[in-house]
Amino acid sequence: MSREFFGTDGVRGLAGEYPLDEEGARHIGAAVGQYFATSGQGVVIGHDPRESSPKLVRALTDGLNCSGVIVTRVGVIPTPGLAYLTRQHNEFKAGLMVTASHNSYEYNGIKVFGPSGDKLPDESEYILNKLIKERVTGKSSGSVIDKPDMVREYEDFLVDNGHGLNLHSMAVAFDSANGAASGLGQRVFERLGAHVTSLFDHCDGKNINDGCGATDTRVLAERVVKDQLDLGIAVDGDADRLMMVDGHGHVIDGDQLLYILAVSGHHNGVVATVMSNVGLEQALKRHNIRLLRTAVGDRYVLDGLKKSGLTLGGEKSGHIILPELLATGDALLAAVVLLTAIYNSKRDLADWCQEVQLVPQALVNISLPNKTALDNPHVKNFIKKQHEAIDGKGRVLIRPSGTEPLVRVMVEAQQADKLVLDIAEGLERQLMRTNKEGK
Repeated sequence: MSREFFGTDGVRGLAGEYPLDEEGARHIGAAVGQYFATSGQGVVIGHDPRESSPKLVRALTDGLNCSGVIVTRVGVIPTPGLAYLTRQHNEFKAGLMVTASHNSYEYNGIKVFGPSGDKLPDESEYILNKLIKERVTGKSSGSVIDKPDMVREYEDFLVDNGHGLNLHSMAVAFDSANGAASGLGQRVFERLGAHVTSLFDHCDGKNINDGCGATDTRVLAERVVKDQLDLGIAVDGDADRLMMVDGHGHVIDGDQLLYILAVSGHHNGVVATVMSNVGLEQALKRHNIRLLRTAVGDRYVLDGLKKSGLTLGGEKSGHIILPELLATGDALLAAVVLLTAIYNSKRDLADWCQEVQLVPQALVNISLPNKTALDNPHVKNFIKKQHEAIDGKGRVLIRPSGTEPLVRVMVEAQQADKLVLDIAEGLERQLMRTNKEGK
């Protein structure tokens, strides 16, 4: 069965191109309505503040209404906040989040959550994909309720997970990526007692993730050092990815954050992905904490958590999942738990991270308009030879992006920067050869 509309995290593509145009969004809304809800039941919708999001929300609403669904729209909210509301309210049979997460404003996407606030398994996406392709529609008439005040429920949930913590001696900078956490992140950490410097918290529809947030922490790092702050917190456009900066301006990625959570929380295992650095694995092993790896994507991490029974998972890119609290990656929730651990340990962030010796890792992206090119025998043979050449000295990972028309080449080894360029150049030549043969 096919799920071509779905990548590693929902439907993603250029805004205005099918299925991320108004017609496609109506089809997606109708498909979700038919799959999850019957007439008279509810679906909740939220979105990030990029310029194309409101139109897609309206189109999704139209599609759902045609299936007789009652649509509750909560406005701008982080993706994990939408997942939280979906789980907390029995009347919501599904949740829809309009966002392209860490991508630039030209992109958009639609993430679908089941009634428990979980991301969908492949089997559900197969069925939705079929319904979207069939362009299903209904003849019922639903209704719309706008409840932007529901975002406060999520804010209270985050603060409550600080368990009365008073960060009165901590000064932090919070970078909202001009995204869905703008204003919210500052309020949460001020309610927990911290002194907060807020950065990139005004979206104009086009500046989301632009030179800021979890994918670009340069300004945040400079501000932390300049103002002599304790640390910096950066989220991406929909606040499901977290990066931090220590007091010296060093960027702390998802692997290092998982280490702090695992050790401070006395976990006996962690679920991460094939992208996580072997240095994390070695550091955890010193504490008798095992590391299980999955495919890339927080939905696969969550599946690994369910199968293993472990209670901490995440990705190097900054998705952190605490399934006992919420069944999706949540940057703000992870930051609250991390600051609690750091504060209670009476150690600073830099001190914690000295315990994780990361192996040099380098990543290069190559244009890949057609993912089937990776199945070409010449390309597969080239990739096999790269694995054989580095065996015992490091790792090579070559995989298509689940959200963009790219193939990602990752090398983990000494001289990783040089090796990754050599491999990427060779792969690019093989892909060009495949493209010419195809013509």
